[in-house]
Amino acid sequence: MPAKILDGKAVAKRIKEKLALEFAALRAGGRAAKLVSFAVGVDDGTTSYRKSQKKQAEALGVDYAMVDLPAEAPKDAVVAKLHELNADKSVTGIILQLPVPKHLNGEELARMIAPAKNIEGIDEVNLGAIVMKRYLNLPCTARAAVELAAESGIDMNGANAVVIGRSTIVGKPAALLLLDRNCTVTLCHSRSRDLPAIARQADILVTAIGTRAGMVTGDWIKPGAVVVDVGIIDVGEGRIRGDVDFDSASQVAGFLTPVPGGVGPVTTQMLYLNLLDAAKKA
Repeated sequence: MPAKILDGKAVAKRIKEKLALEFAALRAGGRAAKLVSFAVGVDDGTTSYRKSQKKQAEALGVDYAMVDLPAEAPKDAVVAKLHELNADKSVTGIILQLPVPKHLNGEELARMIAPAKNIEGIDEVNLGAIVMKRYLNLPCTARAAVELAAESGIDMNGANAVVIGRSTIVGKPAALLLLDRNCTVTLCHSRSRDLPAIARQADILVTAIGTRAGMVTGDWIKPGAVVVDVGIIDVGEGRIRGDVDFDSASQVAGFLTPVPGGVGPVTTQMLYLNLLDAAKKA
């Protein structure tokens, strides 16, 4: 029997509807949320991404502001603006738009955002909080991957979960979040021995490799497993594919996310879920 598709668009729509109600309740209580997009130099890619952010914010009733500095802005001026936004009590969350000009370090700047306002959750404090199970802002893609796995209805208690990929953006936090849901977790990477054999033990398989489209084929997958494909690989002509070979995997897996239309739409909603949580705590 072909795998059931974990439709990220449908899940995202449901989450978005719930978020709209909760943000409306916050506003009614006099606690509006504000998201700031901070950019140094603006290119076409940044502009497109911000249009999407703004559209989502408006749909949810979230205040959205763009704060821009010119591409030639010195580091001192950039740092000063970040500190200003950190201190601004009206600002709930900050997104640093990447890439930044070559004379700046994007990772270094991201770490300068106050952890409570670092809404993407990719900094030492937010990542460390996962280890202590004292969640602040969870890395959005990792959170989306785990939410989609749970969408399958699988009993996570004691389930064998395998995560392929050890990045701080997806792999490591996803493994920790699965562990917190009582899964038995194996975290793999490019130097793991016999990856297919490890993957075949998984009741839940999360792939976050992003190097070769269709690398994970059906013979890597345990029959009936939940497979969440986080990979995004540009294969040309405006097309993207994931880590998983969809055709062969769909004949073995019980549940499978498509690419596109799987993890991506849910990741966007996780950003605003982090913002909602931050607004509630503020």
